[in-house]
Amino acid sequence: MNNPERKPSELRETFRISITEGVYSQVYSSLAGAGSVFLTKLLVMLGASSIQFGILAATGQIFFVLMPLGALVTRKLTLHKSATVKWAVAGRALTPLIGVFPLFLSNRISITAVLAVFAASTALLAVSANIWAGWMARMVPLRIRGRFFAKRNAVLLSFGLSVAFLLGLLVDNFNNDPVSLRLVMAGLFVFAGIIGLIGLRILLKQPEKPTNTDDIPALKLFKEPFKDKNFRKLCLFGGWWMLAVGIGAPFWQPFMIEVLRMGVTEMLLYGMTSTLGSILTLKYWGRLIDRYGNIAAMKLAIGIGSIVPLAWLFVTHGSIWILFVEALIAGSMWGCVGVVTANLVLAVAPKEKAQVYSGLFGAFCGGGLMITMMASGIFMPPPMQLFGLSLHPMQVLFLITAFARFSALIPLSRVKEPNAVPLNVVLGKLRMWSKVRVLNLRVTLRRNKSE
Repeated sequence: MNNPERKPSELRETFRISITEGVYSQVYSSLAGAGSVFLTKLLVMLGASSIQFGILAATGQIFFVLMPLGALVTRKLTLHKSATVKWAVAGRALTPLIGVFPLFLSNRISITAVLAVFAASTALLAVSANIWAGWMARMVPLRIRGRFFAKRNAVLLSFGLSVAFLLGLLVDNFNNDPVSLRLVMAGLFVFAGIIGLIGLRILLKQPEKPTNTDDIPALKLFKEPFKDKNFRKLCLFGGWWMLAVGIGAPFWQPFMIEVLRMGVTEMLLYGMTSTLGSILTLKYWGRLIDRYGNIAAMKLAIGIGSIVPLAWLFVTHGSIWILFVEALIAGSMWGCVGVVTANLVLAVAPKEKAQVYSGLFGAFCGGGLMITMMASGIFMPPPMQLFGLSLHPMQVLFLITAFARFSALIPLSRVKEPNAVPLNVVLGKLRMWSKVRVLNLRVTLRRNKSE
């Protein structure tokens, strides 16, 4: 008989190995995963168009769209570790080709080859990620899952961005030497592939408990969750939120390079600042999630996420500091979103169906993101004058996404989460907590003066 709560020693081993392996995985993702500054830099170097940047960003979302395949692959397996690693090996082993192709092919053909390899790698890693999500849901009890993922993400982000920053310094040194820059970029993606594969050797040591096989036909396996009304509402929210986030998403980094004339090092400093924002607040987000629920935390994150894009309307080459303030706030927000999206679907799903629920929710999120990412690249708006501001076409997209994100509160308000606390109650407790802290500070200061 399986114990639903893992033994303390097994939990500690799961935490230790998951964080250690995750460091390698995060370094890999920072260098060659979706949203990588180095992928953007490579396409800029090759002369990619706005449509091709849209394709690159949308291709990264294949990761989410294909996640349900993980449940299909493992439905007749009692142990999932081997399948997780095999699919990840196949995906990460392709990564060096991203840097090697531009050494031998023309720019035009290289762009096509890079996008094709990135798509194939992302698809394979998507299946692995879904299997891993189900595996971790069985290993980490729900009562501590928010704090676990918050701590794990904080450590991973620190290492990933630090390594990326050091390599960014190297890349920027060769900006004026196109031939050497291609060699450096090739070496970087080869290094990313090797790091990713080393991490998988560590993942093989992580504990695993067998699970029951599932003889449900494939079609029924994917149709059954949609009989759950609450899950349908969650998928509507996920698709809506990601449709909003996808507006202008392919152009944050190109805007930095082409309009603000920022180097890779400056872009990575922006990323590190964002990571710092996550690290400083993830512990508090994790506590808030475990105490009050995922939905209240997500509502707060949506409010913040609707404001931060507006900072991009005012930034110029001479006022880049604005972005670093924005990065701290946005980093905190995305840190919360990362934990909630990993956690909320697991809170809503029946325990034995966590993997398929997680995969289908990921597919809705990724599908929404892909649609508006592609549309942003194809239907670039004209420049715009707004209250004396001259907005670049990319900035117009940033303005639109701010309003679209706020609208995601509408579908989220309809999702039900077990034991969730309403946002107004949470805000009341936060106000009370802040008043107590301020009062304690005043008392301390008065005592110090009297002494």
